[in-house]
Amino acid sequence: MLSRVAESLYWIGRYLERAEHSARVIRAMRGVRLELFEVNTRIAEAQWRGALRALTFPELSVARLVFDPGESTSLLCSISRARENARQVRDALSPEMWEQINQTYWSLREQASSDVNESVLSEALTRIVSAGFMWDGVTDASMNRGEGWLFLKLGKFSERIEGLSRLVATRLTAKERERSSENVEWLILLKSLDAVDAYKNAHPARVDRRAVLDFVLFEAAFPRALRYSTAHLADLARRLRNLHPEAGRDIERSFGRVAARVEYADIETVEAGDTARFLLEIVGEMNEAAFSIQRTFFLS
Repeated sequence: MLSRVAESLYWIGRYLERAEHSARVIRAMRGVRLELFEVNTRIAEAQWRGALRALTFPELSVARLVFDPGESTSLLCSISRARENARQVRDALSPEMWEQINQTYWSLREQASSDVNESVLSEALTRIVSAGFMWDGVTDASMNRGEGWLFLKLGKFSERIEGLSRLVATRLTAKERERSSENVEWLILLKSLDAVDAYKNAHPARVDRRAVLDFVLFEAAFPRALRYSTAHLADLARRLRNLHPEAGRDIERSFGRVAARVEYADIETVEAGDTARFLLEIVGEMNEAAFSIQRTFFLS
């Protein structure tokens, strides 16, 4: 596979996952922010600022964060970059994959050109999350499990791990917090990951800090949990090395080290140290692994 094709596929995976993750977080926060605003304005605004920090977003209106084509972090820009990469490598995608990403992009452009109100924003956020599900379904149903599929998934799960780690670490290091808001804070985290029902099945009694952290970090069966994602990413890296025994060695090792670190950790040992530091170290190791992919397989 050409380096430029592999790189484009990798970034399609990253940009689409970034847009979907951001849409989930903003969608969850908007509802909670409105509910909290009447009770405690300071907590509501602190929660919102924390979410923006976790997403590395500037403090702009939701409309701009979703629709502004001139704002590099906006969801529309992420979808646009994914589409542009897809346009450049259409031969490596199935027709259904191109149709899905193109349709999502133009639907958002149409909404952005309309009178943006609360209803339009809610519909756009839901559309982006749903488009993520549909993209995964179309991709897995129509694409060969070869190099292209592997690079798409490597990008996707690399972005997922970094997004989750930053989201949790930011909540753990927030300065503006009150004990009375802690359970609300962890419920927001579960909503941001669409994990409320899965969590309640595992922990039906209550929502509390330790149980939520244990679930989102170390649940092996939930696809947005850290342990599941790192294990899956390590498996993708192993499969890539099977295709490229020499070139793929460092990549397999890099992602394997991250997966092993998470696999052999647990909530007790992590909490005994510094959970936020643990997660930020995971982000750093993921960045090193991503650089290993770029150095080995991409031109840039």
